[in-house]
Amino acid sequence: MQETGIQLYTLREQVAQDFLGTLDALAQAGIRRVELARDYGGLSGPALRAVLDERGLSAPSAHLALEPLEDDLEAQVQFLQTVGVRHAVYPYHRADTEAEWLALAARLERVAQALAAHGLTLSYHNHDHELTQTFGGRPVLDLLLEAAPSVQAELDVAWIYAGGHDPVTYLRRYAGRLPLVHLKDVRREGEGWQTVALGEGEVPLHQVLSALPAEVLPYYEQDQGGTLDTLRRSLGYLKTASV
Repeated sequence: MQETGIQLYTLREQVAQDFLGTLDALAQAGIRRVELARDYGGLSGPALRAVLDERGLSAPSAHLALEPLEDDLEAQVQFLQTVGVRHAVYPYHRADTEAEWLALAARLERVAQALAAHGLTLSYHNHDHELTQTFGGRPVLDLLLEAAPSVQAELDVAWIYAGGHDPVTYLRRYAGRLPLVHLKDVRREGEGWQTVALGEGEVPLHQVLSALPAEVLPYYEQDQGGTLDTLRRSLGYLKTASV
């Protein structure tokens, strides 16, 4: 298993207040890889690459809006390649109908093919609604990835679990198109789900870790309540999991 990084959305409030200080704290906590989440502290591509390099950090993947990739691909590619990003990720989408999801798949496929010409990949990041929403008995996530064969998957194991499915099954199903994984834990709270530090929720993380393909880049992410303390507890859990 590759060393675990962090999706910066986990610490979005800290990032917004002090981008460089947050990077310093992550480096001091032993993090070596971050996944970008749109907020770059107002830095240009070269400046961002420099502050990452200074701290011994790399950013091989980034969550991005789809429209800039469609409207100005060359500028986006230049930024990503300057920073060292190899994997672009479309992080969130909702739609009501199958036709709307298939329209998204067509857009993603076009962008994925365009990025591939520059040596970059495009992945789709799931939440639970792509598992609970179905058409013809099939989850949206499967329909979307089938309709966009050039698009890779960044599977979020906790949201697969919260969506009523086995994350290990999905890891195995998409092992051939899985450059990135989000390691996350959740527990039921009332009618919803709360994300928690790794090992403190309900997700069968030991089985998940055992099923990760060796080349996959894993990221810890916590949608609610993420702090440097939950990061440290999560990293501690991964050390004791001894996969």
